[in-house]
Amino acid sequence: MKNEEKAKAPFSKRNYYTVADAGWGYFCAIVAPYAVMAVVIIIMGLLSSQISQSMEQMKSGLAFTIISCLFAPVGYCILFFSYNKKTKTSFKAVKLRFNLKIWDFVMCFVVAIICLFGLQYFIGGFNSLLQKGGYELTEIAFPLDNVAYLILAILLMAVLPAVFEELIFRGIILNGLKGKLNDVYAILISAVMFAFAHGSIEQFVYQFALGVVIGWMVVRTGSLLSGMIVHFLNNAMVLIFSYASQQSGSTELSYNAWQWVLSIALVLVACVLIYLIEKFYFKHNNRNLCTNSEEQLSENDQKMLQEKPYPLILWFGIGVAVVLFLINTLTGFGVFNLTA
Repeated sequence: MKNEEKAKAPFSKRNYYTVADAGWGYFCAIVAPYAVMAVVIIIMGLLSSQISQSMEQMKSGLAFTIISCLFAPVGYCILFFSYNKKTKTSFKAVKLRFNLKIWDFVMCFVVAIICLFGLQYFIGGFNSLLQKGGYELTEIAFPLDNVAYLILAILLMAVLPAVFEELIFRGIILNGLKGKLNDVYAILISAVMFAFAHGSIEQFVYQFALGVVIGWMVVRTGSLLSGMIVHFLNNAMVLIFSYASQQSGSTELSYNAWQWVLSIALVLVACVLIYLIEKFYFKHNNRNLCTNSEEQLSENDQKMLQEKPYPLILWFGIGVAVVLFLINTLTGFGVFNLTA
Protein backbone atom coordinates (compact mmCIF):
# COMPACT_ATOMS: atom_id res chain seq x y z
CA MET A 1 0.00 0.00 0.00
CA LYS A 2 2.82 2.40 0.89
CA ASN A 3 4.58 1.61 -2.39
CA GLU A 4 1.41 2.52 -4.31
CA GLU A 5 1.14 5.84 -2.47
CA LYS A 6 4.79 6.65 -3.25
CA ALA A 7 4.24 5.81 -6.89
CA LYS A 8 1.28 8.17 -7.07
CA ALA A 9 2.92 11.01 -5.13
CA PRO A 10 4.99 12.49 -8.00
CA PHE A 11 1.82 12.89 -10.08
CA SER A 12 -0.22 14.69 -7.40
CA LYS A 13 -0.97 18.36 -7.98
CA ARG A 14 -0.57 21.15 -5.46
CA ASN A 15 -3.49 23.44 -4.69
CA TYR A 16 -1.56 26.62 -3.90
CA TYR A 17 0.88 29.12 -5.37
CA THR A 18 4.11 30.37 -3.80
CA VAL A 19 5.95 33.69 -4.04
CA ALA A 20 8.22 32.02 -6.62
CA ASP A 21 5.14 31.35 -8.73
CA ALA A 22 4.19 35.01 -8.34
CA GLY A 23 7.66 36.01 -9.59
CA TRP A 24 7.66 33.70 -12.59
CA GLY A 25 4.03 34.53 -13.34
CA TYR A 26 4.74 38.26 -13.33
CA PHE A 27 7.88 38.09 -15.44
CA CYS A 28 6.17 35.87 -18.01
CA ALA A 29 3.09 38.12 -17.96
CA ILE A 30 5.29 41.08 -18.95
CA VAL A 31 6.98 39.12 -21.75
CA ALA A 32 4.02 37.09 -23.09
CA PRO A 33 2.12 39.90 -24.92
CA TYR A 34 5.33 41.04 -26.62
CA ALA A 35 6.08 37.45 -27.66
CA VAL A 36 2.61 37.09 -29.22
CA MET A 37 3.02 40.47 -30.94
CA ALA A 38 6.41 39.40 -32.33
CA VAL A 39 4.92 36.21 -33.78
CA VAL A 40 2.07 38.19 -35.40
CA ILE A 41 4.46 40.74 -36.91
CA ILE A 42 6.66 37.98 -38.34
CA ILE A 43 3.60 36.37 -39.94
CA MET A 44 2.47 39.74 -41.28
CA GLY A 45 5.93 40.33 -42.73
CA LEU A 46 5.74 37.03 -44.59
CA LEU A 47 2.23 37.80 -45.84
CA SER A 48 3.06 41.34 -46.95
CA SER A 49 5.48 40.03 -49.55
CA GLN A 50 2.84 37.66 -50.88
CA ILE A 51 -0.06 40.12 -51.15
CA SER A 52 2.00 43.15 -52.26
CA GLN A 53 0.90 45.23 -49.28
CA SER A 54 3.22 47.12 -46.96
CA MET A 55 3.40 46.49 -43.22
CA GLU A 56 2.18 50.04 -42.58
CA GLN A 57 -0.94 49.40 -44.64
CA MET A 58 -1.64 46.15 -42.85
CA LYS A 59 -1.19 47.76 -39.43
CA SER A 60 -3.61 50.56 -40.30
CA GLY A 61 -6.45 48.14 -41.03
CA LEU A 62 -9.23 47.08 -38.68
CA ALA A 63 -8.03 43.47 -38.74
CA PHE A 64 -4.73 44.40 -37.08
CA THR A 65 -6.57 46.52 -34.51
CA ILE A 66 -8.68 43.50 -33.56
CA ILE A 67 -5.63 41.21 -33.48
CA SER A 68 -3.66 43.69 -31.34
CA CYS A 69 -6.42 43.54 -28.71
CA LEU A 70 -5.68 39.82 -28.43
CA PHE A 71 -1.94 40.10 -27.73
CA ALA A 72 -2.29 40.22 -23.94
CA PRO A 73 -5.27 37.83 -23.49
CA VAL A 74 -3.74 35.17 -25.75
CA GLY A 75 -0.35 35.56 -24.07
CA TYR A 76 -1.90 35.28 -20.61
CA CYS A 77 -4.01 32.29 -21.64
CA ILE A 78 -0.98 30.39 -22.94
CA LEU A 79 1.02 31.42 -19.87
CA PHE A 80 -1.60 30.32 -17.37
CA PHE A 81 -2.30 26.85 -18.73
CA SER A 82 1.29 26.06 -19.70
CA TYR A 83 2.67 27.25 -16.35
CA ASN A 84 0.17 25.22 -14.35
CA LYS A 85 0.93 22.15 -16.43
CA LYS A 86 4.68 22.66 -16.08
CA THR A 87 4.51 23.11 -12.29
CA LYS A 88 1.80 20.46 -11.79
CA THR A 89 -0.49 22.99 -10.13
CA SER A 90 -4.20 22.32 -9.83
CA PHE A 91 -6.71 24.79 -11.24
CA LYS A 92 -8.10 24.99 -7.69
CA ALA A 93 -5.07 27.10 -6.74
CA VAL A 94 -6.62 30.22 -8.29
CA LYS A 95 -9.69 29.83 -6.02
CA LEU A 96 -12.19 30.39 -8.82
CA ARG A 97 -15.24 29.45 -6.77
CA PHE A 98 -18.73 29.87 -8.20
CA ASN A 99 -20.64 29.59 -4.92
CA LEU A 100 -20.87 33.32 -4.28
CA LYS A 101 -23.89 34.64 -2.45
CA ILE A 102 -26.42 36.72 -4.33
CA TRP A 103 -25.36 39.77 -2.32
CA ASP A 104 -21.76 39.17 -3.35
CA PHE A 105 -22.81 39.63 -6.98
CA VAL A 106 -24.68 42.80 -6.01
CA MET A 107 -21.58 44.10 -4.22
CA CYS A 108 -19.45 43.41 -7.30
CA PHE A 109 -21.75 45.65 -9.33
CA VAL A 110 -21.84 48.34 -6.62
CA VAL A 111 -18.05 48.35 -6.18
CA ALA A 112 -17.50 48.61 -9.95
CA ILE A 113 -19.78 51.67 -10.10
CA ILE A 114 -18.05 53.24 -7.08
CA CYS A 115 -14.63 52.79 -8.73
CA LEU A 116 -15.76 54.22 -12.05
CA PHE A 117 -17.63 57.29 -10.82
CA GLY A 118 -15.38 57.88 -7.84
CA LEU A 119 -12.10 57.83 -9.74
CA GLN A 120 -12.73 58.67 -13.40
CA TYR A 121 -13.18 62.40 -12.81
CA PHE A 122 -9.91 62.56 -10.86
CA ILE A 123 -8.14 60.50 -13.53
CA GLY A 124 -9.45 62.90 -16.16
CA GLY A 125 -7.80 65.75 -14.28
CA PHE A 126 -4.58 63.80 -13.88
CA ASN A 127 -4.51 63.13 -17.63
CA SER A 128 -5.13 66.80 -18.36
CA LEU A 129 -2.04 67.64 -16.30
CA LEU A 130 -0.05 65.10 -18.31
CA GLN A 131 -1.23 66.75 -21.52
CA LYS A 132 -0.19 70.16 -20.27
CA GLY A 133 3.22 68.68 -19.52
CA GLY A 134 3.56 67.55 -23.14
CA TYR A 135 2.42 63.95 -22.72
CA GLU A 136 0.53 62.45 -25.67
CA LEU A 137 -2.43 60.51 -24.35
CA THR A 138 -3.40 57.26 -26.01
CA GLU A 139 -6.93 56.76 -27.25
CA ILE A 140 -9.03 53.63 -27.56
CA ALA A 141 -7.74 52.19 -30.83
CA PHE A 142 -10.90 50.24 -31.51
CA PRO A 143 -13.55 52.12 -33.52
CA LEU A 144 -16.80 52.74 -31.64
CA ASP A 145 -18.86 53.95 -34.57
CA ASN A 146 -21.86 51.69 -33.99
CA VAL A 147 -23.37 49.20 -31.58
CA ALA A 148 -21.82 46.21 -33.38
CA TYR A 149 -18.32 47.61 -32.87
CA LEU A 150 -19.19 48.39 -29.24
CA ILE A 151 -20.23 44.77 -28.61
CA LEU A 152 -17.04 43.50 -30.27
CA ALA A 153 -14.97 45.96 -28.22
CA ILE A 154 -16.61 44.75 -25.00
CA LEU A 155 -15.74 41.18 -25.90
CA LEU A 156 -12.12 41.99 -26.76
CA MET A 157 -11.41 44.69 -24.16
CA ALA A 158 -13.68 43.73 -21.26
CA VAL A 159 -14.52 40.03 -21.27
CA LEU A 160 -11.13 38.59 -22.27
CA PRO A 161 -8.98 40.88 -20.06
CA ALA A 162 -11.30 40.30 -17.10
CA VAL A 163 -10.82 36.55 -17.37
CA PHE A 164 -7.16 36.17 -18.28
CA GLU A 165 -5.67 39.16 -16.44
CA GLU A 166 -7.39 38.00 -13.27
CA LEU A 167 -6.11 34.45 -13.68
CA ILE A 168 -2.57 35.86 -13.71
CA PHE A 169 -2.60 38.91 -11.43
CA ARG A 170 -5.01 37.81 -8.73
CA GLY A 171 -4.97 34.07 -9.42
CA ILE A 172 -1.23 33.40 -9.51
CA ILE A 173 0.42 36.61 -8.27
CA LEU A 174 -1.88 37.66 -5.41
CA ASN A 175 -2.32 34.10 -4.15
CA GLY A 176 1.43 33.53 -4.50
CA LEU A 177 2.28 36.63 -2.48
CA LYS A 178 -0.20 35.63 0.19
CA GLY A 179 1.96 32.62 0.94
CA LYS A 180 4.59 34.98 2.35
CA LEU A 181 2.78 38.23 3.15
CA ASN A 182 -0.40 39.13 4.97
CA ASP A 183 -3.49 40.03 2.96
CA VAL A 184 -3.00 43.81 3.06
CA TYR A 185 0.60 43.79 1.82
CA ALA A 186 -0.17 41.12 -0.78
CA ILE A 187 -3.06 43.20 -2.15
CA LEU A 188 -1.01 46.42 -2.27
CA ILE A 189 2.08 44.87 -3.86
CA SER A 190 0.06 42.92 -6.44
CA ALA A 191 -1.80 46.16 -7.28
CA VAL A 192 1.50 47.99 -7.87
CA MET A 193 2.68 45.13 -10.09
CA PHE A 194 -0.65 45.23 -11.94
CA ALA A 195 -0.31 48.98 -12.54
CA PHE A 196 3.29 48.75 -13.80
CA ALA A 197 2.32 45.88 -16.11
CA HIS A 198 0.06 48.22 -18.07
CA GLY A 199 3.18 50.21 -18.96
CA SER A 200 1.51 53.61 -19.04
CA ILE A 201 1.73 56.56 -16.67
CA GLU A 202 -1.76 57.68 -17.67
CA GLN A 203 -3.18 54.34 -16.52
CA PHE A 204 -1.00 53.82 -13.46
CA VAL A 205 -3.10 55.59 -10.82
CA TYR A 206 -6.40 54.08 -11.89
CA GLN A 207 -5.01 50.58 -12.45
CA PHE A 208 -3.38 50.67 -9.01
CA ALA A 209 -6.63 51.71 -7.36
CA LEU A 210 -8.57 49.12 -9.37
CA GLY A 211 -6.00 46.47 -8.47
CA VAL A 212 -6.40 47.26 -4.76
CA VAL A 213 -10.20 47.08 -4.94
CA ILE A 214 -10.24 43.88 -7.00
CA GLY A 215 -7.69 42.25 -4.70
CA TRP A 216 -9.77 43.24 -1.68
CA MET A 217 -12.91 41.76 -3.25
CA VAL A 218 -11.12 38.52 -4.11
CA VAL A 219 -9.75 38.16 -0.58
CA ARG A 220 -13.05 39.04 1.09
CA THR A 221 -15.26 36.80 -1.05
CA GLY A 222 -12.66 34.02 -1.24
CA SER A 223 -13.26 33.70 -4.98
CA LEU A 224 -11.45 34.96 -8.07
CA LEU A 225 -14.85 35.18 -9.76
CA SER A 226 -15.65 38.41 -7.89
CA GLY A 227 -12.47 39.98 -9.29
CA MET A 228 -13.41 38.93 -12.82
CA ILE A 229 -16.87 40.45 -12.44
CA VAL A 230 -15.61 43.79 -11.10
CA HIS A 231 -12.89 43.91 -13.77
CA PHE A 232 -15.38 43.17 -16.55
CA LEU A 233 -17.96 45.69 -15.33
CA ASN A 234 -15.31 48.41 -15.03
CA ASN A 235 -13.93 47.90 -18.54
CA ALA A 236 -17.38 47.50 -20.08
CA MET A 237 -18.70 50.70 -18.49
CA VAL A 238 -15.63 52.64 -19.65
CA LEU A 239 -16.27 51.46 -23.22
CA ILE A 240 -19.99 52.24 -23.02
CA PHE A 241 -19.33 55.76 -21.75
CA SER A 242 -16.67 56.27 -24.43
CA TYR A 243 -19.21 55.16 -27.05
CA ALA A 244 -21.85 57.51 -25.64
CA SER A 245 -19.36 60.38 -25.51
CA GLN A 246 -18.31 59.76 -29.10
CA GLN A 247 -21.90 59.61 -30.30
CA SER A 248 -22.84 62.83 -28.50
CA GLY A 249 -19.70 64.62 -29.64
CA SER A 250 -18.89 65.84 -26.12
CA THR A 251 -15.44 67.25 -25.46
CA GLU A 252 -13.07 66.93 -22.54
CA LEU A 253 -13.48 69.37 -19.67
CA SER A 254 -10.72 71.76 -18.72
CA TYR A 255 -10.08 71.49 -14.99
CA ASN A 256 -10.22 74.53 -12.77
CA ALA A 257 -9.75 74.72 -9.01
CA TRP A 258 -13.37 73.86 -8.18
CA GLN A 259 -13.36 70.88 -10.51
CA TRP A 260 -10.25 69.59 -8.77
CA VAL A 261 -12.03 69.98 -5.43
CA LEU A 262 -14.98 68.02 -6.83
CA SER A 263 -12.75 65.28 -8.23
CA ILE A 264 -10.95 64.85 -4.90
CA ALA A 265 -14.28 64.88 -3.07
CA LEU A 266 -15.53 62.06 -5.30
CA VAL A 267 -12.41 60.03 -4.49
CA LEU A 268 -13.03 60.54 -0.77
CA VAL A 269 -16.68 59.55 -1.15
CA ALA A 270 -15.60 56.38 -2.99
CA CYS A 271 -13.17 55.54 -0.17
CA VAL A 272 -15.90 56.06 2.43
CA LEU A 273 -18.31 53.84 0.53
CA ILE A 274 -15.70 51.09 0.22
CA TYR A 275 -15.03 51.39 3.95
CA LEU A 276 -18.75 51.07 4.73
CA ILE A 277 -19.02 47.95 2.58
CA GLU A 278 -16.01 46.49 4.37
CA LYS A 279 -17.35 47.30 7.82
CA PHE A 280 -21.05 46.55 7.47
CA TYR A 281 -21.11 43.82 4.84
CA PHE A 282 -17.93 41.78 4.83
CA LYS A 283 -16.95 42.12 8.48
CA HIS A 284 -20.56 41.91 9.65
CA ASN A 285 -20.89 38.62 7.82
CA ASN A 286 -17.41 37.48 8.94
CA ARG A 287 -16.38 37.17 5.30
CA ASN A 288 -12.71 36.36 5.63
CA LEU A 289 -10.88 34.37 3.00
CA CYS A 290 -12.45 30.93 2.72
CA THR A 291 -10.09 28.00 2.46
CA ASN A 292 -10.96 24.36 2.11
CA SER A 293 -9.13 21.86 4.28
CA GLU A 294 -7.53 20.35 1.20
CA GLU A 295 -5.91 23.73 0.42
CA GLN A 296 -4.52 24.35 3.88
CA LEU A 297 -0.79 23.89 4.26
CA SER A 298 0.89 22.21 7.17
CA GLU A 299 2.65 24.42 9.71
CA ASN A 300 6.02 23.22 8.42
CA ASP A 301 5.09 24.13 4.83
CA GLN A 302 3.83 27.57 5.90
CA LYS A 303 6.98 28.22 7.91
CA MET A 304 9.16 27.07 5.03
CA LEU A 305 7.39 29.37 2.54
CA GLN A 306 7.63 32.38 4.86
CA GLU A 307 11.29 31.82 5.66
CA LYS A 308 12.37 31.48 2.04
CA PRO A 309 13.88 34.69 0.61
CA TYR A 310 12.09 36.54 -2.15
CA PRO A 311 13.12 34.87 -5.42
CA LEU A 312 15.35 36.79 -7.80
CA ILE A 313 12.84 36.30 -10.61
CA LEU A 314 10.30 38.41 -8.70
CA TRP A 315 12.67 41.38 -8.50
CA PHE A 316 13.78 40.84 -12.09
CA GLY A 317 10.19 40.82 -13.34
CA ILE A 318 9.39 44.01 -11.44
CA GLY A 319 12.56 45.59 -12.81
CA VAL A 320 11.63 44.73 -16.39
CA ALA A 321 8.14 46.13 -15.88
CA VAL A 322 9.51 49.38 -14.44
CA VAL A 323 11.98 49.79 -17.33
CA LEU A 324 9.23 49.29 -19.91
CA PHE A 325 7.02 51.69 -17.97
CA LEU A 326 9.74 54.36 -18.04
CA ILE A 327 10.37 53.82 -21.77
CA ASN A 328 6.67 54.21 -22.57
CA THR A 329 6.43 57.27 -20.33
CA LEU A 330 9.43 58.98 -21.94
CA THR A 331 8.03 58.11 -25.36
CA GLY A 332 4.70 59.70 -24.39
CA PHE A 333 6.53 62.87 -23.40
CA GLY A 334 8.36 62.86 -26.73
CA VAL A 335 11.84 62.30 -25.28
CA PHE A 336 12.40 59.75 -28.02
CA ASN A 337 10.26 58.14 -30.67
CA LEU A 338 10.17 54.36 -30.90
CA THR A 339 8.23 54.45 -34.18
CA ALA A 340 10.80 56.56 -35.99
